[in-house]
Amino acid sequence: MSDNFHKIARQEIQEELDSLKQILLQCNDDNDISNNGNKIEKHLHKIKGLAPMMGQNNVGEIAKLNDIILRHIIENGMLSGTHQIINESIHMMQEIFNDTNKKNIDEFKTKICNIFSHIFNQ
Repeated sequence: MSDNFHKIARQEIQEELDSLKQILLQCNDDNDISNNGNKIEKHLHKIKGLAPMMGQNNVGEIAKLNDIILRHIIENGMLSGTHQIINESIHMMQEIFNDTNKKNIDEFKTKICNIFSHIFNQ
């Protein structure tokens, strides 16, 4: 893909991450995540699709896991533990995206799947 595409895609992903951070600043608990589920999911869905096209597979995978969680919330209502994990996920995606991540990404993805195993094992 062209350098211009990468530049535009990178800018779009950063804008989506920034938008997610702004939404999460207004969220204090799992109920707030549920109330903002559609907005959060919209941004995660875009990141999920765009990040892998630029070689940011880990960002895309974390967005995908969170997208699944958010779709579950939208369909079924509030889910305990989502505020913390979505905040951690946004922070982790930003670090990966900026090449500043020092944490084990696979451990983090496993943590998400374990916490919400009832969603991922359906």
